[in-house]
Amino acid sequence: MIFLGIDLAALEKRPSGYCILEKINNELLCKTGVIKKDNEIIKLAYENKPIVISIDSPLSFSKNGKAFRLCDIEARRRGFMVLPLNIPSMKLLTLRGIRIKEELSKMGFEVIEVFPAGAFKSLNIPSPKRDFKKAIEGLKKIGLKFSNVKTIHELDAIISAYTAYKYYKKEVIILGDQEGTIVFPL
Repeated sequence: MIFLGIDLAALEKRPSGYCILEKINNELLCKTGVIKKDNEIIKLAYENKPIVISIDSPLSFSKNGKAFRLCDIEARRRGFMVLPLNIPSMKLLTLRGIRIKEELSKMGFEVIEVFPAGAFKSLNIPSPKRDFKKAIEGLKKIGLKFSNVKTIHELDAIISAYTAYKYYKKEVIILGDQEGTIVFPL
């Protein structure tokens, strides 16, 4: 079983982290790295055939053009500080996320929206932005096996891939409605 997590950057010239999480026997093995281009993300999915792909990016806009979708409002009520969709950087990120999701969906992949900062918080693991080493320790304590992780983008991709795995196992909470959803691991 393979799951793919993407920590998406708003622009192709910036690094996006990825994690290919493979469950072999009872081990959750993670291979991570950094890529930049949309076609590299598509190629990763095509070559690895994940069951679920999770993307750290809004994958829809609010239908009424407001700053927050219902899933964002629900996430904020739970203390997850998602950013408003109407700021320029979030517009760019959302447009890229939607474009990649549409391409992957056409290829038959199931794609979910995740929020790594909220996933770390919901699993009581320190954020890598706050404490990189403790985030690594926390991820390893929940059974993830990986090495040579050098960037926050990779750690965010690991928790994203783990959320995809938990989604497959139905061990998640899903916030939102038909306008958009965000998946958090339990």
